[in-house]
Amino acid sequence: MSFEEPDPMPIHTRARRAALRTGVAAAISAAAIAVAAAPAGAVPTTTTVPAGQSTPVDSVAAAALSALTSNSTATQQQTPTASGQDIGALLAQANDTLRKLGIQPFLNPSVAFNCVAPTSTNPFGLAPAVGGAVAGPYSAPGLPALPMINGIDPNIVKSGETLYGFVPAGITPDANTAGMQVAWFNINSGKGGFAQMGDASQTIIDRYLAGVPAGPIRDVAVATVKTVLTTIAPAGTRLAPVATGKGTVLSAVFGTVNSGGRSCFFLPMVGITNA
Repeated sequence: MSFEEPDPMPIHTRARRAALRTGVAAAISAAAIAVAAAPAGAVPTTTTVPAGQSTPVDSVAAAALSALTSNSTATQQQTPTASGQDIGALLAQANDTLRKLGIQPFLNPSVAFNCVAPTSTNPFGLAPAVGGAVAGPYSAPGLPALPMINGIDPNIVKSGETLYGFVPAGITPDANTAGMQVAWFNINSGKGGFAQMGDASQTIIDRYLAGVPAGPIRDVAVATVKTVLTTIAPAGTRLAPVATGKGTVLSAVFGTVNSGGRSCFFLPMVGITNA
C-alpha cells in the first residue's frame, strides 16, 4: 500500500494561489472576448492619450474609488492619507507617469485594499495603480546619448518584445521590488507565460548599458542615467521586458507591493497589445 506525501503548503495558501490563477485566467479571457467581439478583419489598435488627460475608463474608475472612500459627514477634516478625491488625482498622476515613459495604460486601473492607513475619508485604506505595455522596438525617453561611451544600445526593448509597466500611487516605496508579475498570451503564436517585474530604473540601466563593461566608465554612465530616471521613473515603478513574439498579446499585470510595512495586493490590470 502506498501513500501520497502530504502537500507542505498550507491550505489557505493553496486556495489563494488557485483563486489568483483563476482570476488572472478570467482577466485574460475577458481581453480575448474583447478581441473576438471586434468586427471581422479589425485589428486592435492602441489609442494614445495626451499626458495629463484622463480617459473615460480613468474617470469611471476614479468615480468608483471615490464612492468607496466617501463619507456622509460634510464637516470632516482632510488627512494626509488619500481621500476619494485624492485617489482620482493620484490615479491621473500614475497614468501620466506611465505615458511619459511611452507606455500605453491598460484597459483598467487597479486598487489595493488596506495598503495605506485607513482614515475617515479612506476607510478601506485604498491605493490606486495603473499598468500598461508598449511593443518593441522601444527607447526610454529622455535618456542621455553618452556618445563617448561604447556599448550603449538605445533600443532597450527589441522587435518581438513587449515592455510592461506598473505605477502605484500614494504608497511608501519599499526596497523590496519583487512581487509584481505579468501573465501574457500571444493569440497568434499560441505561446504565453509569466514574467516577474523589477525596479524600473535598474531594468532600464541593465538594458541600456548591457554592452558597457564593468569599470569606472560604466559607473559614471550609471550615475548619469540614474539622475535622469529619478524624474521619469519614480520609486515604486516596475518594468518587465518580455519576449512575447509578434502578434496580438493579451496580458494581465498583478501582484504584491510592500508599502510602509503593509503588503498591498493589486488586482489584475488587463490589456491588449500589438507586438
